[in-house]
Amino acid sequence: MVNMVQKRVKNHLSKNELKSMIKCFKNNCRMYKKFVFINMVRDGKKVSEACDILNIGESTGHKWLDLYNEKGPESLYPNYQNCGRHSMMSDEQLDEFSRIIENEEYLTAKRAHEIIKARYNIDYTIQNVKNILKKLEYNKSKPYQKFSKKPENAEESLKKN
Repeated sequence: MVNMVQKRVKNHLSKNELKSMIKCFKNNCRMYKKFVFINMVRDGKKVSEACDILNIGESTGHKWLDLYNEKGPESLYPNYQNCGRHSMMSDEQLDEFSRIIENEEYLTAKRAHEIIKARYNIDYTIQNVKNILKKLEYNKSKPYQKFSKKPENAEESLKKN
């Protein structure tokens, strides 16, 4: 590691813009650390020194610096698009399932499980079926869908004659 060239920060942001980004992320610890790190290296600190001060690994510091230099400050934002396990039912299948259960009387999680198993050949647990019903905005007590907006003539239709 002797005679290694110190990496430099590209000027994607001016000094004042970088300071304002740091202020913006006072409440977001992960982003705050990243921009403080970039600012420290820009001010002349070595990557290893900045990593020691911020208590992060050197490989992480180099990764942040490389991302910032290649793609700019937007690359430091977290990308959560591909996180988590994908649902076995597609969005189209969920829409179709929602239309099917609208016509069901006395819908229970067990009955919804039977419909999913027969129609889509997917064997969810009862708890997962309950989660799907919750996602489709069906409440636990009755199988009626929650309305996002009330009808315009709701008060008139509820009045007694």
